[in-house]
Amino acid sequence: MIHLKELSGDEKILQSRFQDAIYLAQVRNQPKFTGFLDIRQQEILKAVSAAAGFSSWRLYGGFPEAERKVAGFFPDYVEPDGLDMFPIMPLTAHFREQDKLSHRDFLGSLMGLRISRELVGDILVGNGMAVFFVLEKAAPVLLDEFLKVGRVGITLSKGAQNLEELRPKLVCVSGTVSSARLDAVVAFLTHLSRGNAQEMIRQERVKVDGQVRTDIAGQVQVPSLLSIRGYGKYALHSFYGVSKKGRLHIKAGHYQ
Repeated sequence: MIHLKELSGDEKILQSRFQDAIYLAQVRNQPKFTGFLDIRQQEILKAVSAAAGFSSWRLYGGFPEAERKVAGFFPDYVEPDGLDMFPIMPLTAHFREQDKLSHRDFLGSLMGLRISRELVGDILVGNGMAVFFVLEKAAPVLLDEFLKVGRVGITLSKGAQNLEELRPKLVCVSGTVSSARLDAVVAFLTHLSRGNAQEMIRQERVKVDGQVRTDIAGQVQVPSLLSIRGYGKYALHSFYGVSKKGRLHIKAGHYQ
């Protein structure tokens, strides 16, 4: 849970940016869009909007499962469900299949072009191709100058080709846990012992909704998104009911 009074530094500045965007939408009747936000930033947005009593906002990242998303703030009279309003453009890169490129390779090369992180959304990489999402204002530069990823030549074009093949698949995971404590949930998702799960948490390898969590005994709220370094990302959907042995039923999904 985000406590706005505890924010500082860049997060405090981000809070002010969200407040300014709400003002423009509510008072000036001007739609406003941010750059791509990570999960933590999206949680701050939700807290700021709730504090302001503002609900005419939406998040969109180019496809339903996107992690990084652009926030749109809209006047009350605008119907914000039209996702084509968002200034997002998908681009598709093709390269030789024998050139095994990764998400990190693409991101590093994009940063090498001095493209700021907020201009770039999710990057989906497959065999011989990748689809990634950028703000529209960054697209012309990339189409002209983004010719290589490292030493590997690529061809870049507008649009999201074969996106269905690259979209992450959410595999259902269900079972029981002793409680909603962070260490219990991590142990369940990773199939590790409780002690090993606790050690991972101490090593700051676990994030919940984009924030590193080291409170081993802290409760995990639902819904939430867990990122466990070395194991992947999990969407925690619900805790429901108690088994005959007094354990809590849990339902989650593993992005693969």
